[in-house]
Amino acid sequence: MQRTDPAYCQALRFLLDRINYEKTVDRPYHASEFKLARMTYLLELLGNPQLAAPVLHVAGTKGKGSVCWLLAEALRRSGRKTGLFTSPHLVHLEERFVINGSAVPPSLLVGGVDQIRDAEAQCSQSEHGQPTFFELSTALGWVLFRQANTDVNVIEVGLGGRLDCTNVCSPALCVITSISYDHQQQLGETLTEIAGEKGGIIKHGTPVICGARSEEAAKVLRAIAKSRNAEILELGKDFEVDWIAPAENKANKNTNRTFTHCPPSKITLASNISSADLRSFDLRMIGAHQADNAALVVAAWMKLQALGWNLDDDALAQSLKETQVPARLEFIPNSPPWILDAGHNEASITALLDSLDAYFPNHQLSIVFACSKDKKFREMLELIVPKARRLVLTQFQSNPRFTPVEKLQSLTHEILDEPKYSNHKHPEVFSAPDLATALNYVQKNPLATHDSKSTSELVVITGSFFIAAEAKSLLLDEPS
Repeated sequence: MQRTDPAYCQALRFLLDRINYEKTVDRPYHASEFKLARMTYLLELLGNPQLAAPVLHVAGTKGKGSVCWLLAEALRRSGRKTGLFTSPHLVHLEERFVINGSAVPPSLLVGGVDQIRDAEAQCSQSEHGQPTFFELSTALGWVLFRQANTDVNVIEVGLGGRLDCTNVCSPALCVITSISYDHQQQLGETLTEIAGEKGGIIKHGTPVICGARSEEAAKVLRAIAKSRNAEILELGKDFEVDWIAPAENKANKNTNRTFTHCPPSKITLASNISSADLRSFDLRMIGAHQADNAALVVAAWMKLQALGWNLDDDALAQSLKETQVPARLEFIPNSPPWILDAGHNEASITALLDSLDAYFPNHQLSIVFACSKDKKFREMLELIVPKARRLVLTQFQSNPRFTPVEKLQSLTHEILDEPKYSNHKHPEVFSAPDLATALNYVQKNPLATHDSKSTSELVVITGSFFIAAEAKSLLLDEPS
């Protein structure tokens, strides 16, 4: 089936015509809008597909998508038929529903939508009201996984945790990644409040792997776990990771060369989770923050083994060495090469810039930036401006939540006029109405090298999942 097929288009319309908080700045997160009772009822009408296979449930501010992918790929390589549900998608809706490493084909999506139509109608006519786009998508994922007879499903939380519609499952294991500031309007202004919402996925007696390094956040998660008699294993306490940047970068730090690929970094995990208390791995994913994510995956793997799961350690090592999650510091050997990153808050941008320093220490950065209007774009720009040789501001076309490029341009010049930048070489600033124009400008106007220590230009596209999606679509030469 092609994506131009009328049945496929009708299936998409069935889902997208519902309330979709991914497409609006006004994203409520309270019991009057996010009703777990409605999701519970919808799933009951569908025969509770969420109970068909064990679930690994993953929440957090940063890193949950990477953790989900690394876990799912390790489980798949270990011989487990694995379902993976993540959000949002980059180019095609089917990307949210991955079975054994591949997104479901359009024909399966259409068939799955047909299976949930009657339940959606009954739910809409009940006291619970019409399900949202995300509720239907989540239900669809579980229906597709049940149909495929998956052995285990890895489920990423959409927003928060406590009231997220994925939180009606009965997980075998919970993972909570790093906690930082994001979605404050919905989740709270403090790390204590945000952690409380993320910790809402913790179930009675279910082990928790915790990646919150902030003591403020970890304290909250610890208390929730204790109140629910759930064992909690903490990064920095029960296990720790040591990350080593690629030796190839260090050995060639002052050479004028262009990467055609990124050599792996190395991580070593020390833990008291099992008798194998010291493990080393190659890690394909770029950045020290990905070492923390990988550590959570290894800790989860060891805990599942302790619970009696028969898992192959070679499969885990292979997943860490080979898996690249789309748009998470994804290296693309274009000319000039690209880094595609969906970072959309201060913590993500900081991790991105630190990673570029470690992997590409002498590259000149052309940073293409766009972001949503509900994000802290000034704070992100203040981090980016000192690092960029060229800053190309733009806006995405696929979602009405974009910050107008004129506003980004005005704000950038305000930042550059601040006294602290008076002795700092200002980046070239260019504005483009869309990403295609921005990238066309970058490719037709390559940066000149300053000195013999500088290597070639590196184009970094960041600031939003939506701009990353448009970049991926341009690479594939497909509409997003």
